[in-house]
Amino acid sequence: MDKKQEYEAMREKKISSKEVFKGQVLDVFDDEIELPDGRHSHREVIRHCQAAAILAFNNKGEVLLEDQFRYPYDSILTEIPAGKADPNEDPLTTARRELEEETGYQAKQMEELGLFYPSVGYTDEVIHLFVASDLVKTHQHLDEGEYLSYYFLPLKEVLKKAENGEINDGKTIAALFYYLLKTKKIA
Repeated sequence: MDKKQEYEAMREKKISSKEVFKGQVLDVFDDEIELPDGRHSHREVIRHCQAAAILAFNNKGEVLLEDQFRYPYDSILTEIPAGKADPNEDPLTTARRELEEETGYQAKQMEELGLFYPSVGYTDEVIHLFVASDLVKTHQHLDEGEYLSYYFLPLKEVLKKAENGEINDGKTIAALFYYLLKTKKIA
């Protein structure tokens, strides 16, 4: 079976969609679907704008990290800089804007590593992952109500923190993985 046949054999078709909640960051829908065998079911779907996350390195090869309180987990999480896209904004523009807003750094070099689906079971969110270097200090200008601290750590220490569970943010782990694969630092 080729990919197109496989897709058609597993495809769930939307019959109807009912908006359950409209928020500032996300919208929730209850979609009635038809399963491949013809039966009907429901999918609760969170619609979310795209986002960008940046694995940024200073001239010493250290990674720029943030510590930020994340309410759903009632905890301070260690992450790479990231943020949601404005309407119709391309991912590179989002990455450049968010890096400077959150940390006060601009990157002379930035390239896309890939993209990441944070939770495929219930949301359509896509996070575009970038690697940045040649950082230039400007000034931080956080969004209203945003509080975070940022700092640099050697890549080896960042990987150790991810390995021992001190970094468990999905976008950060995904960006590190993509970076290591693309730079051939792991086989």
